[in-house]
Amino acid sequence: MAPTAHSPKTAGQATKHPALAMLRGALIAALVVGVNATAVSTVAAGVAGLWGALLGLLMVIVFSGAGLIALHLSRKTSPTMQLAVAMASYTGRIAIFGGLLAVALSSDSLARHVNLTVLGLVALVVVMGWMAGEIWAWSRLRVPIYDLDKEVTA
Repeated sequence: MAPTAHSPKTAGQATKHPALAMLRGALIAALVVGVNATAVSTVAAGVAGLWGALLGLLMVIVFSGAGLIALHLSRKTSPTMQLAVAMASYTGRIAIFGGLLAVALSSDSLARHVNLTVLGLVALVVVMGWMAGEIWAWSRLRVPIYDLDKEVTA
C-alpha cells in the first residue's frame, strides 16, 4: 500500500527522535520484566520482597530513563556536546546511585521493611530487560549514516 499525504511516516524517513523511541522500547521491556519479577518476589519473600522489587524497578527506570532524556534534550547540539552531556549524565547518575546505596545500606529502617537482596536481584534483572528493550528499539530505528542537507520531518 502506497503512503498517502496523511500518513505520518513515509518509507525511508529517518526517525526524528531516536532517544525517545529507545526510551519507549526500554520502558516497555523493563515494565514487563519488572512486573513479573515483582510478582515472583512477592510470592517468595512476602511484603518486604514486594517493596524491594518495586524499589529496584523504580531505581532502574529513573536512572536509566534520565540518561536517555538527557540525550534527547541535547539532540540539537554538536556531537561533542552530546558526548559531554552523555558522560556527565552517566557520571552524575553513578554518583547519585552510589550515595543512595550508601544511605540504604546504613539504614536500619529500610532493612526492616525492604528485602535488600530482592532489591538488588530485581534491579539486575530489570537492567537486563531495559538494555534488551533499548537494543531492540535501536535496531528498528531509521538513522541515516550520512548528514542530511535539510531537517527531517516526521
